[in-house]
Formats: sequence, structure tokens, C-alpha cells
Amino acid sequence: MHTYRSAEIDDWREFLGVTSKRHDHQSKYPVKLVESNHPILKGVSTNWVTPMDELYIIEKVWPNAKTLATSVSEQDKKTYPVAWINQYGKARVFGTTYGHSDDAWRDENYLTLVSRGALWAAGRLEK
Repeated sequence: MHTYRSAEIDDWREFLGVTSKRHDHQSKYPVKLVESNHPILKGVSTNWVTPMDELYIIEKVWPNAKTLATSVSEQDKKTYPVAWINQYGKARVFGTTYGHSDDAWRDENYLTLVSRGALWAAGRLEK
């Protein structure tokens, strides 16, 4: 996400589908599924609360991107995308800003989200 955050061109951000240059503190964030019928979210709990993780502040969602799930900042009380898809030319892009700890990688909901997101991006997940 933040690899090229100081870049003056937007190529990386346009590919990702979102723009983010900072994040909130670590906490256990409730996740709201805003596109619950999307195949990536199949099997992800509607009551999901993350293990300790950082909430990235998404400043912009690019036109070809679609938000799948959101969380609310404890600091500014605004809602931010935490999972999304993007179409960049012929490439299908899945993104999430969660996954900063071993606990995240042991979390059933996170593993479902990431594995189904990878399958979708590879064109291996049916609608």
C-alpha cells in the first residue's frame, strides 16, 4: 500500500484502486461487508472483528475500484475501505489493508478473504 506513497505520479495507486498514505493505530476493528453477495466475501462472517491490526486511511477510491468491506476509524470516526477490487486494464486486482500480524494470518475470516480474493484476481472464482 505505502510502497510509493511519496511518488508524484499515481500509477501505483491507480493500479491498486485506492490511495493511502497513512494509517490509524492498532486495534480490533469491526468489519462491515458492504458487498456481501460478492463471491470473495462468501464465508466471511458478518460479525467479523479483526485481531489487532492497523486501519489504513484510504483517501481516494479510484473510478474502476469497488469497495467490498469497510471499518470505522476510532480516531476520526470515518468509514474506510479495508477490502476492494479493481480493474486495471486487463488485470483484476484484489486488495486489503489488513494482515499485519501473525494473529491476522491465523484468523479464519482473514484467511477466507485473502484466499478467495486471490482466486478471484486469478479468474478462478465464479460469480
